Amino acid sequence: MRPFALGSLLELTERHAEARSRAVKLAHGVWLRARGRQVQLATLRDAHVKELAGRLRGGVAAAQLQEMNRLQHAQAAEMHAAQAAIDAAHRDWQARLAEWLEVEQRLKALRLLQQRHLAQLAVQQKRVEQRQHDELVELAHRRDAGRWGR
Repeated sequence: MRPFALGSLLELTERHAEARSRAVKLAHGVWLRARGRQVQLATLRDAHVKELAGRLRGGVAAAQLQEMNRLQHAQAAEMHAAQAAIDAAHRDWQARLAEWLEVEQRLKALRLLQQRHLAQLAVQQKRVEQRQHDELVELAHRRDAGRWGR
């Protein structure tokens, strides 16, 4: 019986798929952490807005107001950067996912070819066994016929 000709390619593709799977999981984790960072920033911003509202009711000096305004702008820039990080992480995750899906399709095709190969080998083996069985039966009949003919 001949071995599956694409066996080494199948093994290589399986390892490649595992590596891609790990890359997808890693990229997804990066995306989730970026989203978590955005939530943290939003919580800080909301707390700052609440504090600012309380201070403004009591009156604030112009210098303090400018500082609060500068801080608010810095927070907005940080939120914008966090959103950009989320978008980049999401694109990276989707790209890795697409690569993994492509490798998985290739792997699925190779496994199907391997199954077909094994099925063909099984049919060939069954034919050989049937032929051997038929030959043994024929030999037994000849022997029996030879005994009865004496």
